[in-house]
Amino acid sequence: METKQVRIVDYGRGPQIENHRLTVMDVFYYLYRGRDFDFIHRAMPSLKREEFDAVEAYVTEHRSELEEQDRRVEERIQRGLAEQKAKGFSYEIDHCIPVEERALQLKEKFQRLKERAEKYGDSTAG
Repeated sequence: METKQVRIVDYGRGPQIENHRLTVMDVFYYLYRGRDFDFIHRAMPSLKREEFDAVEAYVTEHRSELEEQDRRVEERIQRGLAEQKAKGFSYEIDHCIPVEERALQLKEKFQRLKERAEKYGDSTAG
């Protein structure tokens, strides 16, 4: 049985796995943070082991430029989050409250918004 070699190509949105939507940076994000194939495969079930190995080889050759790109992306994300927070569009999650309790609070809030919409005919609230 002949196996086809997995190639990394660039169709204009950065290096990616040939015939796949996943980019090298999609996988690199997890690799750079110490995740292994099993973890990454759970996050990206369409990623085959051979494709992962090809990305890993590419990362070995281009690590410094990928790290720099990752750093710039993280800075941009942090700036965006800070802007949202400054505008009041974001709030801190209280991690002391269990997830189940936070989910219940959100359900209750949604129910209040839905009731308000029904009472006042506000189609944007629900």
